[in-house]
Amino acid sequence: MDAVRIFIVGIVLFGLTTGVVNAQTGNVAGRVTDPQSAAIAGATVTLTASGGRRVESRTGADGAFSFDQVPVGTYTLRVDAPGFSRWSQNVTAGTAATSLTIMLQLAGLSEAVSVVGVTSTTLGTPTLTGTRLGLTPLDTPASVSIMSGASIRDRGDQTVADAKTRAVGITMQGDPGNGGGAVVARGFGGVGSVMQLFDGDQLFVGAGTVTFPFDPWMVERIEVLGGPSSVLYGNGAIGGVINVVPRKPNPFSREGAIQVAAGSFNTWRGALDTAGPLSDSTSYRMDLSGNRSSGWVTGNDSTSLAFSGSLRHQISPTLSLTVSEDFGRQRPGEYFGTPTINGAIDTSRREVSYNVGDSDVWYRDSWTQAKVEWQPSPGVRVRSGLHLLATDRHWRNAEEYVFNPGTRLIDRDSYIEILHRQRQYGDRTDMVVSSRLFGRPNTLSAGFDYNFVGFQHTNNSPYGGTSVTDLDNTIPGGFINLAGTTPKYRTRTHHTAAFAEDRIALTSKVALVGGIRLDRYAADRLSLVTNVTTERTYAPPSWRGGVVYTLRPGLSAYGQLATATDTIGDIISNNPRSMLLDPTTGRQVEAGLKQSLWGQRAEWTVAGYHIVKKKLLAPVPGSPGEVQQIGAQSSRGVEATGAVNLPVGLRVEGNLAALDARFDDFGEEIDGVLISRVGKTPPSVPERSVNLWLTWEAPQHWQLRGGLRSVGRRYWDNTNTTAIPAYTVVDAGIRRRLNRGAAIDLRLYNLTNELYATDFYYNGFAPQWMVGTPRSAEVSFTLGF
Repeated sequence: MDAVRIFIVGIVLFGLTTGVVNAQTGNVAGRVTDPQSAAIAGATVTLTASGGRRVESRTGADGAFSFDQVPVGTYTLRVDAPGFSRWSQNVTAGTAATSLTIMLQLAGLSEAVSVVGVTSTTLGTPTLTGTRLGLTPLDTPASVSIMSGASIRDRGDQTVADAKTRAVGITMQGDPGNGGGAVVARGFGGVGSVMQLFDGDQLFVGAGTVTFPFDPWMVERIEVLGGPSSVLYGNGAIGGVINVVPRKPNPFSREGAIQVAAGSFNTWRGALDTAGPLSDSTSYRMDLSGNRSSGWVTGNDSTSLAFSGSLRHQISPTLSLTVSEDFGRQRPGEYFGTPTINGAIDTSRREVSYNVGDSDVWYRDSWTQAKVEWQPSPGVRVRSGLHLLATDRHWRNAEEYVFNPGTRLIDRDSYIEILHRQRQYGDRTDMVVSSRLFGRPNTLSAGFDYNFVGFQHTNNSPYGGTSVTDLDNTIPGGFINLAGTTPKYRTRTHHTAAFAEDRIALTSKVALVGGIRLDRYAADRLSLVTNVTTERTYAPPSWRGGVVYTLRPGLSAYGQLATATDTIGDIISNNPRSMLLDPTTGRQVEAGLKQSLWGQRAEWTVAGYHIVKKKLLAPVPGSPGEVQQIGAQSSRGVEATGAVNLPVGLRVEGNLAALDARFDDFGEEIDGVLISRVGKTPPSVPERSVNLWLTWEAPQHWQLRGGLRSVGRRYWDNTNTTAIPAYTVVDAGIRRRLNRGAAIDLRLYNLTNELYATDFYYNGFAPQWMVGTPRSAEVSFTLGF
């Protein structure tokens, strides 16, 4: 019996020894205001369980507060603020978020309050991804979307990469070469232009690859910030930012769940979650999950193991310390795409892998953190976090496959072996101060980032080796290593940054939000072949300014101007030539509307934007091999989201993105001839994307779910002569609750068995389609304890 099956059996036995109780959690959030609807910052908010256990929080600059991962049940919520009468009321935390608007009265006046809405919402949930000021999306002059971990798991998204592409305007660009997590956002693609964060901290990109996190079991929520975001997070965020937030300790009561699942292609999954208080001041959370599958592609077995553990200690009512360890080990399979024949996939060979028989891909990631939160006074909050990322990766594959029409065989080359070793040490510290400026409510955030990243790249370049195989890859053959795999270069990068952000409420309806940031990257690269060192220092500034106008309660309009930078290549793994080039620069203009309505049972957003990215590389006419930074690329588009909870127990939610991306100033050298690509669409960028999801809480403890994901046409190269066809994939699910703590789920994927490409793997001659999963099913059993 293999390790995964032993793991699954173990957690089943563990689950059977426990009582079946309710393991569901929710969210209690809200906003505290004065009688004129102005936000009250620094108010003390206390949530007390029926057993007497309680937890405290303070409202942010916009008066917002949030208690996450609250077990379902009834609590007493109390709000205290100097100069105002105490407010207290019982609230019920359900599986949907509980969102309140609480109006405090001046001391000595009536104790009456206003409470609006108890339902599922995201616009009223405070987020730190869109701003460091603790604003809700409704009060942030930017596009911010939030997907809860519970929703992600209910929908059956099996990877974090799948879950990301449920967000508006986010489409897949993943393959084994980039760790499977690259996406396209607002016309810009790759992990170098759409930044990946874990729990709010930047994951530095080495050789175009990010491999963590990957398992949705540990996710509390995923937040997506659209458009340039360097003012918050530094280099590499022109398209947007995706922040994966892990689940947190539960200070109220013990809770947990186990899940076992089996599905098509010999797929097995098992997972354990447990959390609760260890004492009145200490709480914990632990998540463990393992997966194994034979895969729908022949000979493409995959395995993974993920662990997330955290411990929180409330040192005093105003000071807390949280330490955590997150670990992942993956063997994701070695599928590098399917070669096209006359521009299309041979459906009879949809499941054939053209890799060699001894191919190998694996990733190991460890993310260790220690975070301190201190609130010395009602208007001051200090946060500081130390982190260490340790990453090791390995690839050994034949990666390029081209159909030869003369022989009707597959010509195979690019026998590549690569190893990465990356260590990232860092700290992020910031202070948020709420006060009054010129008599108006004002909140200022200021702080610094520091990171040191060591990266070593080992490979067998110059890559060589060729072979021929038949259309069924009957004899896969073995890996050919002509050059030998040896260390090639080592880099050290020191990153420091200072940033500040401010929000001032000019009136009760108008607020200005702006920020500025200065990053400094000092990188040195040592060639382990020639012993030559190359050094470069970058110091890109960035800034953002926006205005939010509250048309009426729950409805706001906003406008924003933002800047960002990307380096050519990745800072920590650039080649000497790229290190000499300046960062590319981007600027975005965005405007939009957001509304929460019907007692917060529905919400919608719409945004329009225009982004220009300059200093792209373009060949120097008459100088083969030389490049200059004169190019420009732009994108303009519209994004819309919506969600509504209907009285019949039906929730409908979806999003739509329409996009026009193009090269504005760009030339490409082909066989010594400079060819203009002005007006062409950049590769992998779709003209539209749509997501729709319906959930119906049917009678007799049944739940029915259905959804679709639709992605428009994309191109695989700068010529735009060959398109990757548009596709629409339909999924569905059925849940039967056995009792309050146990449920069985049946999930169905790609019901129409559509043959589609999530993206392509570029081989320089013709696209290899990264074909999506065919029709499949999975059944899971979840037991709460």
